[in-house]
Parts: sequence; C-alpha cells; structure tokens
Amino acid sequence: MDRYQELSELQRTWTPPPELLGSGPREVELSRPGIAIAVLAACLIMGGIGAGIALERVGTQQSDEQKLLREQGNDVESSVTRLWRASDKENSPMVAYQFEADGHTYLKSVNAPLAIWKRLAPGSPLAVRFLPSDPSRSHPRDWAESIMPVWVPFLMGGMLAAGGVALVLILRRQLGLLSEGRPAPAIVTRYSYAQHGQKNIHYEFPLLGGELAKGKSGPTRKLPAIGATLCVIYDRENPRRNARYPLRMAQVVREAGR
Repeated sequence: MDRYQELSELQRTWTPPPELLGSGPREVELSRPGIAIAVLAACLIMGGIGAGIALERVGTQQSDEQKLLREQGNDVESSVTRLWRASDKENSPMVAYQFEADGHTYLKSVNAPLAIWKRLAPGSPLAVRFLPSDPSRSHPRDWAESIMPVWVPFLMGGMLAAGGVALVLILRRQLGLLSEGRPAPAIVTRYSYAQHGQKNIHYEFPLLGGELAKGKSGPTRKLPAIGATLCVIYDRENPRRNARYPLRMAQVVREAGR
C-alpha cells in the first residue's frame, strides 16, 4: 500500500478529537503558554515605546548640554588624574580630571579620542569648559562629547516593539488556524535535526479533495514513531499553513462542566 492509499484509508476510519468536530468556526482562547507570550508581547511593545522615548530624551539632554557649554561655559585648566580603558566592547579610552571652581574641587571622567588619550598622562594639564551656574557640568574643550544619533531611539525602540508585534501575529495566526482550520490525520514520515539536540517532526496528511500535503512540527525531544498517526489542523484555503494538534499557544474553549 503506497502513502496515498494509506492516508486515504486512514482518512475514512480516523475520527478527530471531539472539540474539533463540526465545520467551525470554533470558540478559541489562548492557552497558558499563549497568555505568557501575549504578556511578553505587550511588555516588548510598551518597552519599545518607553525605550524610544527615554533614549530620545537622553539625546536631547546631550545636545542641550553641548549647546549650554558652548554658549555659556567658562574655560579652566584641569589636571588629569587617571587614564584607563573601559571594560566595554570597544575598550573605550577614558580620562578622569579635576579642576577648581568657586573654591570647590570638581571631578569627572569622560570618553576621549584615542589620539588625544595617547598624549595624556596623569598630571597632564587639560583644558575644560564648565557651566558657572553648575560647575559639575563640564567637558574637555578640545573635543566634543559624542551625541546619540537621532535614529538610535527609533531603531532600538522599533526593534523591541517589532518583536512584540511579531509575537502578536503568531498568536493571531494560531488562534485563527484553530478557529477556522480543518482537522486531518497525519502520518509521521521522518525527522530532521534542530538545535540543542532536538528534532523536527515531518508528516504528510490528506486534504478533503484527496491530495496529499506536508507539514513540520517542532523542535522537540518527544518523538512519535515513524509511521505514527498524528492530528493536524490546516488552513482550508492554504494547506501549507498547518500545525500539529494540540497547538501550543491556542486552545478550544471548553464548555462549563466538561
């Protein structure tokens, strides 16, 4: 018996789970994992919006600080107190300095251009511009403080929000497939390797008109035997959209008392 005959015979004798009987649409809801994904999606979307706003404010503050120092700042000679490399990805060159203003000593550390940083040493003089109204706000005169590019808040916030939107689309797809999809028996045909020692399950299933369709589930470590029968649910108009039942993130609403 070839695969086509095997699936045709299976389709005649196979009965779907009770909750999938009928033509639909079914009343569906998110499962517990689906609710967790929905919460994560909301956090990503809100976090992306919040991160974008916060980063935009940081960029504005940096720009305003430079403008104030340029227009209202006073120059003073400071003394380099320390030179080191930051522990970030770029090993950014750092310089710490101190200066006197209004009888007080102010200390600050900033990133420095590598060419200038190499010429400095502890005790070296360093020209600094500070705000007379708030001497703690200062910066070396010989180079401008790096300002966050205007596109960074949009990129970072957009990436987070886009991740949340992608999760929402996955949830909507699973809910829609479960609500409107048609159940069918499927036969496990093979496995394929996935990450972390897991495998994907490949299967074939018959359509209502008798044609055969293929699908894939996983990755998972729980593998049914080759030739085992599974329940799948597929989009009536696009059978390539199919999934092994039960779905992970969506479930049929159970009637009270069942």
